[in-house]
Amino acid sequence: MGRIFYSGFATHICGMIEFKKVLGHKPESYEWDLQNFDRFCSRNYPNTEILTKEITFAWCADGKEDQKSAYRMKAIREFGKYLVSIGKDAFIYPSELMEHTKAGLPYLLNDTELQNFFSATDHYPSRSNSTLLEYTVPVIFRLQYACGMRPQEVRRLKRANFDFRKDTIYISESKWCKDRRLAVNHELMVMCHRYDAVAHGMFPDRLYFFPSQSGGMYSHGWLTATFHKCWELSGNGITRGKCVPYDLRHNFATRTLMRWTEEGKDLDAYIPYLSTYMGHATFHSTYYYYDKKNIMESKLL
Repeated sequence: MGRIFYSGFATHICGMIEFKKVLGHKPESYEWDLQNFDRFCSRNYPNTEILTKEITFAWCADGKEDQKSAYRMKAIREFGKYLVSIGKDAFIYPSELMEHTKAGLPYLLNDTELQNFFSATDHYPSRSNSTLLEYTVPVIFRLQYACGMRPQEVRRLKRANFDFRKDTIYISESKWCKDRRLAVNHELMVMCHRYDAVAHGMFPDRLYFFPSQSGGMYSHGWLTATFHKCWELSGNGITRGKCVPYDLRHNFATRTLMRWTEEGKDLDAYIPYLSTYMGHATFHSTYYYYDKKNIMESKLL
């Protein structure tokens, strides 16, 4: 079931989301921020139907405390552009005021931190209202790390995407609309197969491989919150910085390149394979890890 909107902008928010879907964008790209905007307007600007400069700046400023201003700027700029495109009077957030930040180095887990983290997932506390959760957490994060998946990819996996006979997983409708099939370590697929049997007993008609308690797909917020809970339980701490779910994908790429280096492989020849496996739109995205490999390597303890 989709999100429900209540403000004077509700109709146009739904219209923008449908418009983005037609263009191939995922609803999650804007739904979360626009729902937040909708609630903000319902509280502070009830019945207002014109996107003004005052409302735009007030909502962006409201996100500073949680360091969400940059996301809000992008979302509200897109919403303003959409309103103008359908003939509505609206303020478009100026691009020159957007917060442009350079991507920092990802958090690289050392061997001890990895062991601590996955040990924490194995001992994730059970909940009476979500009996499958303690089985889901150890598998979903191991799968993301071992296959270098994007967080949204592992959340959206469907049961039909798994071929246990061939040890492969099909990633469909991913970023840039690039589908791909991943060869997966047999031991990991055995773990997934065992999980599938448990999940099937609780959700016999499920669509998603990792179903939420309602049977639907887990949200971005759930994955992030669960990751941080596991990190807290691991005892790794935050002295070296903050680790987030996407860092599991970064670690997969970096460790793969480091292993190939140790094996004496020609990285220029192997980069295209890694790029295809990770679903990068161009080789340039994969060379991000190659260019910074020596810097990253020095951060491993």
